[in-house]
Amino acid sequence: MNNVTINEIQRFSFDNSNVRGERVLLNDAYQEIIKRKQYPLALEKLLGEFVAAIALLRDIVKIDGVLSIQAKGNGFLSTLMTECDEHQNLRGIAQWDDNQVVPEVISLKEVLEGGYLVITIQPRNGQRYQGIVEIIGDTLSECLEQYFSQSEQLPSRVWLAANGAQCGGLFLQRLPEEQAKEGDEDAWERLTHLASTVKEEELLGLETSELLHRLYHEEDVRLYDIKAMQFGCSCSRQRTLEAVMSLGSEEVRELLIEQGSVNVECQFCAEKYEFTENDMAALLGDQAKTH
Repeated sequence: MNNVTINEIQRFSFDNSNVRGERVLLNDAYQEIIKRKQYPLALEKLLGEFVAAIALLRDIVKIDGVLSIQAKGNGFLSTLMTECDEHQNLRGIAQWDDNQVVPEVISLKEVLEGGYLVITIQPRNGQRYQGIVEIIGDTLSECLEQYFSQSEQLPSRVWLAANGAQCGGLFLQRLPEEQAKEGDEDAWERLTHLASTVKEEELLGLETSELLHRLYHEEDVRLYDIKAMQFGCSCSRQRTLEAVMSLGSEEVRELLIEQGSVNVECQFCAEKYEFTENDMAALLGDQAKTH
């Protein structure tokens, strides 16, 4: 399994119960994200959990646009962000103080001291929505469960894992009352208890059908279509140019004088963009001239 390229998410449900779920497993899509920077292993793992989490959330939130999770704090890890668009393109980044020693095991609460989690829903057409969750638990799973409790008021459980090669996640949620079926009243407690026995090596090493059979071989599990996911960055030369222009004509001109061109590197994918005086002339006119 570890040598097989697999980047997918799959929904499932349990017959005669009020519980639905999702499982995501990513390897090269995750590796494409973490290879862009020299991350310590502990940060590779934490970023992997965020990648798996945004994949799970993206399949739940049905929008034509971008969904992101961003963590900000006052510890050595200043920012951690992942996002996914409607085409299942994933990207992510972590920024930290590299003068500090990164612990081998990271507590989210400690490294993002006094921080919070921001979940942003940005439709292509429509108003942006943000949900903010204070980081009070040690893990991202706990923070997400708190988010679902606050925003959707639905009992939800999340299991996440990453090891630098694969990242994966398992999600269970009790259906809202209007979608609930008459059936097994004890299903939620039983199914979440069984999911809590999942081991990291199972979450990262088993195909979804095998994982669910191992956890729920006595249950009637219904699997839905698999969706492929992949690494993809939304940066472009035009978007980057617009960001440069937002600095203002005077600052752009000073950069041209000092450096001969304006050079920008995308933090997510490491793509490099260079803008010369000629590139700027069409937008800035005479203000782009350096002599």
